[in-house]
Amino acid sequence: MRLSILVLAFLFAFTALPSRGEEGPAPKLGVLPWKGHAAAFSLTFDDGDPSHLDVAVPELDQRGMKGTFFVIANQIVREEEWRKLPVSGHEIANHSLDHKHAKELDPEGEKSQVLGAKNVLQKKFGIPMSTFAYPFVEITPGLKVWVQKTHLLGRGGGWGRDPILTVDQEPDWWDLPSRTTMTDLPLSVYEQWVEEGSRRGGWTVLMIHGLEGTVKGWEPISREVFNGLLDLLQKKDAWVGTLLEVGAYFRAQKVFERTAPKRTGSRWTWAWKVPEGTPSDMRLKMRIEPTSAPWELRQGDQVLRPDKEGTYEILFSKGSLQAGVLP
Repeated sequence: MRLSILVLAFLFAFTALPSRGEEGPAPKLGVLPWKGHAAAFSLTFDDGDPSHLDVAVPELDQRGMKGTFFVIANQIVREEEWRKLPVSGHEIANHSLDHKHAKELDPEGEKSQVLGAKNVLQKKFGIPMSTFAYPFVEITPGLKVWVQKTHLLGRGGGWGRDPILTVDQEPDWWDLPSRTTMTDLPLSVYEQWVEEGSRRGGWTVLMIHGLEGTVKGWEPISREVFNGLLDLLQKKDAWVGTLLEVGAYFRAQKVFERTAPKRTGSRWTWAWKVPEGTPSDMRLKMRIEPTSAPWELRQGDQVLRPDKEGTYEILFSKGSLQAGVLP
């Protein structure tokens, strides 16, 4: 009789215990900065200069690199050639309607140069315009408010501030710093830029105008120097991506890191708001901090499988992620 009571008491105690995952902390998920690379670089080209088509695109394609080309909506020449760039992974982006100085614009003009240009370019190219570069790097409150309303990212200049964005900071997404190439700068200067960006593990954006052979391009750099810069980047463990690719990933990382998980039964759920303009196919790379419990990650009905290095890819546009302990 006494043995039976003990057995019943043990069974009651066991069934009353919460199952794994019903108590204890949520798993710790960490986003891999720069898609797992040591640093990131974005090569951006201003004004839609024909030298970009003749020099930059072939050299980038040869090395498997992608660039961002900020074109002026009302000043596009060789339009059919520009149309081919997004197909091969390059970015066509907004550099205003007419490249006017900010002091020339009234409030309606500010709206037109940002939103009007975006509408023109989207109609011409049939793709979303998510990034903007300020003409002459002249950033006024009126221009910036329209960039904030209509674009995911805006590129500014780098004078008087740190030109490298590191993973421990959250930048002004509509005034991203950049470094400007100049005709008289030797390759050794660009080597210093690449070394510093790589050493600090940050994101460096380069603002490039004319290239060798240009007719009107501002501060053109030679093909030799440009190729040397690309070769330097190729030797590094660096993600050389478009402004949209790298910026959207970085911004999504910051969104996820601010998201607190909530428990629903035996599962944890992260839910976030996707910033407008984020590419629908953009994926964050993540790892789970090792624990004694085997965790399963899901997005909706899809079970996510890690690669051989234990890395998961999260489709950010879904806006949520679930985790539960495997039985």
